[in-house]
Amino acid sequence: MSLTKAQRIVLSYPPIKQRLEKNESDQQKILKNLDEIKSTFSKRSIGAVLKFLKVALKKIYENIHLELPDEVNFKELVKNNSVVLVPNHQSHADYIALNYALYSRFKIPIYIAGGINLNVFPIGKVFRESGCFFIRRSFSNDILYKLALEGYLFYLLSEGKPIEFFFEGGRSRSGKLLPPRYGLFQMLSVAHGHIPAEKKKKLLFLPVSIMHEYVPEQKTLTRELGGAKKKKESTKELLKVFQILRYKLGSIHIRLSNPINFNLQPNIETKNQIRELAFNCFRSVGLQMIITPTALVSLILLDEPEGALKSTEIVDKAKRIVKYCQKFKVPLAKSLDNFDTLDESISNALGILVGNKKVDRIGNKSVGHVFFAIKENARCEILYFKNSILHHFIVPWIINSAWVNLFNGEFSTEKDLAKHLLKLRDQLKFEFYLPTTAKTLVRAFRVISYSTGKQVYNLKDCLNLNHEELMKVGREVGIFSRSHKYILENYFVSALAIKAIYTDKENSFRIDNFIKKSKEVFESERSLGRVIRHPEAFTLPVIKNGLKYFENLEILKNDLGLYVISRVAKLDEEIVYLERELELQTKLVFKG
Repeated sequence: MSLTKAQRIVLSYPPIKQRLEKNESDQQKILKNLDEIKSTFSKRSIGAVLKFLKVALKKIYENIHLELPDEVNFKELVKNNSVVLVPNHQSHADYIALNYALYSRFKIPIYIAGGINLNVFPIGKVFRESGCFFIRRSFSNDILYKLALEGYLFYLLSEGKPIEFFFEGGRSRSGKLLPPRYGLFQMLSVAHGHIPAEKKKKLLFLPVSIMHEYVPEQKTLTRELGGAKKKKESTKELLKVFQILRYKLGSIHIRLSNPINFNLQPNIETKNQIRELAFNCFRSVGLQMIITPTALVSLILLDEPEGALKSTEIVDKAKRIVKYCQKFKVPLAKSLDNFDTLDESISNALGILVGNKKVDRIGNKSVGHVFFAIKENARCEILYFKNSILHHFIVPWIINSAWVNLFNGEFSTEKDLAKHLLKLRDQLKFEFYLPTTAKTLVRAFRVISYSTGKQVYNLKDCLNLNHEELMKVGREVGIFSRSHKYILENYFVSALAIKAIYTDKENSFRIDNFIKKSKEVFESERSLGRVIRHPEAFTLPVIKNGLKYFENLEILKNDLGLYVISRVAKLDEEIVYLERELELQTKLVFKG
């Protein structure tokens, strides 16, 4: 049988070669797996697709912004290295937008790893001919499939083809970055290691941050966030993408970071090296996630759990947040980075949310103030956009809580203050991948120094701040006073649900019972209006993360999915602490 170049290179992959020396009959199965996986890239097909997209994308999006670091020459990078792009994943539109932007500018095809679930008629053929190769969701027990996939990656790397895969393993349902999956990081590293020295180039991983001003699948993602089962992709489901024509989608912002050079070292455990690589890419993507106008407006509107905000209030709050971002180098969309265009940018973002029926516009400029309020049933959808930028504001939120307690005289020693800061950080570590404690403190001291105009080096300096200086800190970080509060409310609901189960004479529970009880507690507490103020205080991923938090505190023990309540006194302490913290943050919100 005559073999193609791709088949010959795949079969020459050393682990496959060794396998076939012992089991020659496996060749047919490996080649069959390769046919299932491989891209059938066609310049003619991608040319036709680009022509279609050039017209279609202009109707759907205002713009697709592609930014590269000044020192990165993408063409040279691909020419001289084995390049792997690792973007985050918000929407099915990510495949299209990123590769359209790169091919339009550089005329370089990217070979994209896609889930086999996307290989449905007729879109699967279009994807495959545009550079997509398809991977099964699970293949851990199929050694021949694994070898075929590794062999194909070996072929792409050997031929200098740039590769792309979404490191989260799937679309984020909440807007927050998901922890990286290690599988393809490892397979690419192993495959690259088998390339002969004379052909081998540096292996570079290129983190890519993708931010949508509006995600067309938003409603579906939110339903899944609330516990609905994910619908299996089908021709019918994928063709629903054309429903995006009904929406205003704004722009897509794509930022490439500096490349990360990687080679497996022989004397260090492979698992640890791969984990460090994956999280380096993850952190780089997170740092480059742009504050879009829609995300900024969502943050501001969601932090007002009741009532409406004047358009002028929204712009004033936006200016304060933008000023913080400019000072501490948080990436901003260009339309926000310039105060001359900021008002128009905020107005456009509100127009997108109003046009997509997520926000109500109340009043008329000609007869008085214009107010905006999120529709009650749209808060969890809008939360997606807030969550996508929330990690940028962890430090000022922690400072705000510390400031409130310092102002009230709750802390008298460095130990008290340190304990409080660590407590808040621990509560967020199940929601975000956080900077180290040392880095968190350094950033906090920078913010406090900037706020007070006085150099703060340590916790002792914080305790020595006078009331006037504390007021200055409050004015600077008060805009973030409610930014992460809904997470604490979720944890409080989780704690009360565990206590309610225990009160019902149950010492253990499973996840379904916990979710049901949490929903009951949430509805009861919200009707009281004491400390549960946000409708998104029952958000399934955060409620589940509450279990991890209480497990970490050894309040719960997880025995193969059966949660045993082991420290009731500690649970009671935690309920008191969370309630008090929420009361403080509810009552003392610094307007500035």
